[in-house]
Amino acid sequence: MSIFRVISICFVLQVFNCCSGNTRQIQQKEDLQEKVTAYWDSIDTSSLSEDSLEQSIVDYLYLIGHLDSHERESMWPKFYKKMPEHPNRTVVDYLGDSNSPLHSTRLLEEYLINLLKCTEDTITRIRTEYLLENYRKNNVGSTISNIKVITKRQKTSLYKLIQEAGQSCLIIFYDPDCSSCDAVFERLKEQKPTGLRVIAISITGMEKDIDKSWVSAFVEDEAEMDEKFYYTSLPSIYIVSDEGIVVKKDILP
Repeated sequence: MSIFRVISICFVLQVFNCCSGNTRQIQQKEDLQEKVTAYWDSIDTSSLSEDSLEQSIVDYLYLIGHLDSHERESMWPKFYKKMPEHPNRTVVDYLGDSNSPLHSTRLLEEYLINLLKCTEDTITRIRTEYLLENYRKNNVGSTISNIKVITKRQKTSLYKLIQEAGQSCLIIFYDPDCSSCDAVFERLKEQKPTGLRVIAISITGMEKDIDKSWVSAFVEDEAEMDEKFYYTSLPSIYIVSDEGIVVKKDILP
């Protein structure tokens, strides 16, 4: 997936017309449920091109994102039957990538949990369990994983850096050769986040020249990083409290 698709404007407008009053809102919700329930009935996924199938999935994810989990529960099985393989790559890419307009860790986790309930295929189950385990790493409300890092040529740890900051921190994992990381660095410098100590950690053994008010470090053991953190794109950004509790995950400034 190189470009995130735009939600089909005409389709969305059919569902989300301007409304006024509670009666209209209730009717709108019922119309949406009906549309989502029947969404795949007239679509032959086997005859669609790769691009058309991706667009159909994108529109569907957008629509079901406006329903609650109880309303979606009966809709996932029909979706699983329509797709040629699971975990579906388009679903994982759009819901799991922090750069995606549809990014939703909550919805992705729900998709994977319900898939485990439905599938009887061993390979699908193994792949789904692997993804679910990884996406649950360092979730909001948990204590961020501790890893060994090197800063100012001294060995230390992520926990130690947070402790020394004595305040909430914005932790950004990056690759020195990543152009997207450079762009985010520039935005952070312009915005100058208040009340947050920025800790920039290179996932390789090389660091970039960064803002002198930030803490600069790099991962000592890349295997440990891969074991304790999971990211689909870089930079990967967390906001944690002064005690290391994850407040926000996979954000972009």
